[in-house]
Amino acid sequence: MVLMITLLISILGMLAGVIINLTDRRTILSGLFPLLSLLVLTTLLPVSWLALIIFLIVIPLGLIGEVLTYDGYWLTKHVGIGVKSLFFLVGGFLVMAFALMVPFLWLQMLTQPLIIVKVMLTVYGYVAILIDGYLLASLLNALPPHTSPTKIVILGAGLIKGQPGPVLVRRLKRGVALYRQFPNATLVMSGGQGIDEPVPEAVAMARFAIEHGVPKKSVLIESCSTNTATNIEKVQQFLRPFDQVILVTSDYHLLRALIYARKERIDCQGVAVHTPYLTFSVNALIRELGAFTIMHRILIPVGLLIGIGVTILL
Repeated sequence: MVLMITLLISILGMLAGVIINLTDRRTILSGLFPLLSLLVLTTLLPVSWLALIIFLIVIPLGLIGEVLTYDGYWLTKHVGIGVKSLFFLVGGFLVMAFALMVPFLWLQMLTQPLIIVKVMLTVYGYVAILIDGYLLASLLNALPPHTSPTKIVILGAGLIKGQPGPVLVRRLKRGVALYRQFPNATLVMSGGQGIDEPVPEAVAMARFAIEHGVPKKSVLIESCSTNTATNIEKVQQFLRPFDQVILVTSDYHLLRALIYARKERIDCQGVAVHTPYLTFSVNALIRELGAFTIMHRILIPVGLLIGIGVTILL
């Protein structure tokens, strides 16, 4: 009976994941459903749960802790000891320490299932599974698009001395390459002007595209946005109901941008631009997770509280 229920839950979860990915995968559920289904399925397999815990919980938390600690070290070295550098140093060290504690907590729970141990494991597991689900959803949303775009929207990033920085250059090169592949499309540059930027990002982006062979008439400029949410909101003025839209941004940023597009009811697919700098990518991913948590500041804590409540009752 238990075997049948476990299989049924796993199959239903995987089916839900397939349906979401085939209809509209611009949600963390596109990654969470397959991940949780596989986790349920592993209860039937002769696999070490300790190994799974290390892979799914310890590694994600440990990686975040390592990056935070490195950030704290960098800030201390270049800026000096202060509240921010100490926060990163101490916080990163604690996250790494907690990650290393997870296997010992798991073994402790098997021998002496104290409530505090169960609650700690629930919190760590919840956070780690959100991270894993977000990563898997990001990978699924980075699959090659299957459309011939009429509008190619490139999201802005920081300028350096008025010129696109390395991250933005990568986005622009990918967007220009897409335009060359689909020359009837229009490029939409989206990015406002930061306090330390001499021109709006979109203006510098348009200049880059024109210098690389894109006709001026094929470039539209949205220069009033201040963040990802307003990027997506304000590009709508350039979109028409019949448009096939591709959204170009960095790999770590793609899922959140697509989630905003879904909220604004913009039918689009994404192109993820690879970021080769590992430390920068993980830093950026941490910021994306933070922003995603803020987007769901009610839903995510409620889920955690429900998980803790179920853990205590069990």
